[in-house]
Amino acid sequence: MRSIENMLGLWASGLRSSEAVVEWAGVAIARSDGFRQELFDLVTYGPERCLKWAQYDFPPRPTPMSYLQQFCVRAVEAELGSPVSALAFANWASRSCMGEDLSEPVVSFGYQIDHLLFDCEDEEAALAFVRSELPAMLPRCRALAVPFLDDEA
Repeated sequence: MRSIENMLGLWASGLRSSEAVVEWAGVAIARSDGFRQELFDLVTYGPERCLKWAQYDFPPRPTPMSYLQQFCVRAVEAELGSPVSALAFANWASRSCMGEDLSEPVVSFGYQIDHLLFDCEDEEAALAFVRSELPAMLPRCRALAVPFLDDEA
């Protein structure tokens, strides 16, 4: 079940718009058996305003997302058949992997994309690489993305 903190983490990472957070909170209210003031606050004021309040007034805070978590969410949501979507994913992965632990396979994947995009200046090769290698990573990505992508409130 996705928590308010995880939804705010998606928003803080740029993976969800403010409108998407408000819409999610509205659906969560409709599904809920109990009253949660935080959800009503999100629907009424949006995440930008709520997160400016003191934690006493709005306790939920965004879950910080690691590179691995963001990679997994973005990988699951990437449309590999769309050159625009696949290239956007490739650009994010290549820029964001810098300085991360190379022993993590998704980090070395990002470095390989970076090499193709920036050292070789070959977008087509980068797209082909993403389309051929990412599908094998998706089962792990789906499992790691569950707390952020589960549609239940």
